[in-house]
This record gives sequence, C-alpha cells and structure tokens, in this order.
Amino acid sequence: MYSMTEARDGLVVYVVADGGKVRFLHDAEGEMRDVQDFDTRGHEGTPGKMPSGSTPADDAKDAFARVVADRMNSMIAHGGKVDGFVVAAPAPIIHEIKTHLSKPATAKIIKTFTKDLTNVPAHELRKHFDIPETGWVLPQ
Repeated sequence: MYSMTEARDGLVVYVVADGGKVRFLHDAEGEMRDVQDFDTRGHEGTPGKMPSGSTPADDAKDAFARVVADRMNSMIAHGGKVDGFVVAAPAPIIHEIKTHLSKPATAKIIKTFTKDLTNVPAHELRKHFDIPETGWVLPQ
C-alpha cells in the first residue's frame, strides 16, 4: 500500500529558475534531489523577436528562458514519464518560460511559485513548496 505522495515520486518535475540558472528536481521519498541543472555558461539560447528598447540583459534572460522551456518541451515531447511541472522562479522569468512552452508542456504545469530558490540547497527545498499531503492534483 502506498500513499498518494509516494505514487507521484519522480513523476512531478520541479523547475527552479532565475534569469541565468535552472535546476530540475524530483521529490523522491520526501526529499528533493537535483536531476539536472545548468546555467547560462555554455547554454547560449537564441532570443526571439525582442521589443524595441530591450537591453542585452533582457535578450540574455529571454534566451535562457527559451532554453529552459525547450528542455521542458523536450521532456514532454519525447515520451518522458512527466506527469506535471511545478515551477519556482521570479514572476518575469515564469512569464518568459511560459511564453516559450509548447501547449502540451503548458498543460502539465501544476503550480507556480514566484520565488527565486536557485541557491537553496536541495535538502532544504521541499519546505518552500506547499506540497499537499495527498500529492498534487495532476493535469488530465
């Protein structure tokens, strides 16, 4: 017999990002674990059409958000066993990521938190997410 939370272990991907760093984590056995992370070094994205007056920093953040979104899109598109995403990032970064997500990946977003948690150690992250005792209600 297992609880709803255990049934979801490893199926919800936690995306913790800021304008230049992202961590993908799983909540396994009540403990957050990094499964992948990267930052802007070595992951140059291509910004989309930026509004006039945007700065190079804006362009870089948009390009990085596109890289994060592409990774999330890929997790869904290539038959990954991802049941949902929980995203924690500053509001402008969440907006940028969502702008570049595919419809299937967007449909998998369970919850967003407008917090920058990129520098919080994995073992301390779980308490920052308001995880229901019965597990997340997953998208259909």
